Amino acid sequence: MAARRRTYLRLSVLLILCISLTLPIIAAQTCIEVSETNPPQNMVLLIVDGMGSGYVSQGMVPAALDGSLIIPPEVPFMDSLAAKGVLLPYISVPDPRTGPAHSVIVTGFSGAEPEIVAYAGATIYDVLGDEGFITIALMHKGDAVAMQAEQDVILFSESNSITEPILKVQVNGDAVPAGIIDELEYWEKQLPAYLEGTAGIDSYIAYSDWGLDAAADMVSLMSSQYPDTKYIFTINVGVVDSAGHYCGVDGYVDVIEGVDRRLEPLYTAASESNTALFITADHGMAFKTSDAARGGHASKDYWSAEALTVPLFIVSPNIVPGVIEYSHGQEDVAFTILSVLDVAGHLKYGDGEAIPVKDYANLWVSSNTDAGIEVLQGPETIASSSGGNSYFFTGLKPKINYTVRISNGDELLEQVVHLDVDRAISFGTSTAYVDGTSRDGENWRKIIASILILLVITVGMLVIYRIEH
Repeated sequence: MAARRRTYLRLSVLLILCISLTLPIIAAQTCIEVSETNPPQNMVLLIVDGMGSGYVSQGMVPAALDGSLIIPPEVPFMDSLAAKGVLLPYISVPDPRTGPAHSVIVTGFSGAEPEIVAYAGATIYDVLGDEGFITIALMHKGDAVAMQAEQDVILFSESNSITEPILKVQVNGDAVPAGIIDELEYWEKQLPAYLEGTAGIDSYIAYSDWGLDAAADMVSLMSSQYPDTKYIFTINVGVVDSAGHYCGVDGYVDVIEGVDRRLEPLYTAASESNTALFITADHGMAFKTSDAARGGHASKDYWSAEALTVPLFIVSPNIVPGVIEYSHGQEDVAFTILSVLDVAGHLKYGDGEAIPVKDYANLWVSSNTDAGIEVLQGPETIASSSGGNSYFFTGLKPKINYTVRISNGDELLEQVVHLDVDRAISFGTSTAYVDGTSRDGENWRKIIASILILLVITVGMLVIYRIEH
């Protein structure tokens, strides 16, 4: 028995030593706040299918393919969002088909197809899930199965019918609070009352009203009942697209006006609960004439600015309001969502970049060894720290060149970086490089640490087995 106790003691000491050695490897990121910031806690992403920028952005007049002008919808609330937040009227759509366009929005990859959404680490939902966010969705159609599976909980229609949709609440996550599920199930039952007595364009608008009312109610519920729960809530309103295809120019314009009339409660609920609101579209809509009975977007004969350009409205406590006139790609939306939330996650297949909309910038610095670090603006050191290998500097002035300097013993490395947007810098032992999302070194260190711990436990169990037998 004495020998066995000594063996247990030795194994315990060995295990503690191994964990102690690996703690620096898996140590938490050191956060340094250079100046005060106010990032939102949550995110609401509203995708209005088929809503072209030319129809809803101030100062723009849409044209039909024959050159005739189309009288745009009256959208006073969307007009006001440019003063309350940021309007980017020139978001270029790389592929105006519905499935690929939705996939581009959530993966940040300009060549995305719906299948890629299911790949590990591909979407904003994967990144935010790793950061502790719950993913919630309310979608008219629900898009591809892979998009549905990305949500912890989702209310969607299993059919494309507007007058007789088949609604379903699907729960994929294990930790979704019962109250959130109950809320979606409640709204699942409310749609018939919205549609009762409607026909034609009115039924399209009623369906939109239901979705936006449910969305506003959900955001209010999260604020009152789950104020500490971080979430991303994706809403898909599909009736604008449907109206463009089947109800012609007049119907399309009417349904967009209906969407605008119902946006304010959602905006209010978000702005009162430290929740960012992104409003965009998967693609636009083009018409052959200004009185055409049908529109299109996916086939090349409809490709035009009206079909290939969508708006992006952003309302968040940490942005600089205004209109950004220059063009960005739809693949930039996902990166901008993460940037506004101050999340540094890596979109595995993304080829976009965050749009500079915040009133500050963040800098992530990682090294393959523990090192001291300084961030300099000109000759002045504005922030410094030591003892770690992963640092997060938040609240830096944007659009400025900074010098990042790390020291480890006699070795001194530095890199100049222009913080037009959030950036990440990774230092090796002899070189430094800029990589917008590089975290590979840190991930490998975590893997090695886990292997070491498992190895010690396995060896210990074998030793105990040999002693006892």
